[in-house]
Formats: sequence, C-alpha cells, structure tokens
Amino acid sequence: MTAWLLALAMASMTPADEPKGVPTFCAEWVRQSNQGYERLTVFADRTLVWKTSWRGTTEVRRQKLQPEELSFYCEYFRRQELWDLKDDLRTGLSGELAVQSVLTLARPGGFRKRIRFDDLSPLPAEAASVRSALEGLKLAMLAPLAPASRFTADRLAPGTLLKRFDGAVFRVRQLVPEKGIVELEGVREPYSEFKRIEELRFQFSPPE
Repeated sequence: MTAWLLALAMASMTPADEPKGVPTFCAEWVRQSNQGYERLTVFADRTLVWKTSWRGTTEVRRQKLQPEELSFYCEYFRRQELWDLKDDLRTGLSGELAVQSVLTLARPGGFRKRIRFDDLSPLPAEAASVRSALEGLKLAMLAPLAPASRFTADRLAPGTLLKRFDGAVFRVRQLVPEKGIVELEGVREPYSEFKRIEELRFQFSPPE
C-alpha cells in the first residue's frame, strides 16, 4: 500500500475500525500554530506527558498522577456530554491569534472522539469545562494541585467566588453539605452546574 493510500485509509477510519481493548490514554490535547506546538497526554498508566516545541525549543515534562487524579480525569473525559459535542468548533479565522487545537478522547473498546477548536472559538459550556480540566493538568506539572482541605464546606458559603483554571470565574449559588455538592453559576457565563466538592480542586483554584 502506498503512503498516500495508507494516509487515506487512516483518515477514513471510524471508531468501529479501531483496535478493541483498553485505551493506552484517556485524553490528548494538541495545540499548534505556525510558531510550534504543545501536546498534553494523559496515559492510562497514570503518566502525564507535556511536550512543547516553540520556535525551535523543545521541552518534555513527565509526571505521575495520583490514582484519584487519574480516576477523576479519565472518568470526566468519558462523560457522554463531552462525546455529544460537535466535532468541529473552529471559527475559521486564521493568524497567530487563532491557534488550532485538536482534543482526542478515548474510551475502552477503542472508541475515540476528536474535537477541533481554536483559541477564538466561543466554546459551549461542556467544551470550556473540559479545557479548564486540561489547563489544570498543565498547572499540576508546575505545582501540586491544592489539597482537598482547601475546599471544605465551611469555605464554600453561598457567594464565594471560585476561579476555574481557564480563567472563568464562578460564584457558589448554593451549598448542599450533606450531599457534598455545590451549585456554581458563572459570573459572566449564563449557566449554572452542580459539582462535587471533592472534585473542585481538579478544575478550580481554592477560594481566597
């Protein structure tokens, strides 16, 4: 098979064509411009790899995630709400400000979901949330995530502001301590969502 035919066959593969079994990774985010690229991969063996190559300088960082961190992220990336997102969210704009991204999610059985977007894309709530989780993983490469003790119920009274790792700010709308849940509403985003208190540290900076 020529290289051209091989490339065509790979491009036409559907999830059903992919090898079955346990995926070797949960998610991979590739972000690229004419200046270079960065690739963040969450492997199923708890290895997190962040490779950057900008303007001729390449750097690779590796880190082992804690079991609870891997569990959260892998389960989060397999949520149906994410797999229901449109495959192409790009604006169609070009230039350095429109850095292109491809997010690949993986599920057991060889199924994969690819979402394309750029830095100017007006992402829907679920897509913005998954990007914040990926930003959190990058931050985890530079410093440990805040411990669960920074997100206790007494620190999350209604009105408390929380900053997500992608910069979006949310306000605690209501607290249900007996169920370990908070309802967050976007300060600028017109939507709200319920979150488990124990999972906040994976996507948010601790309250001040």
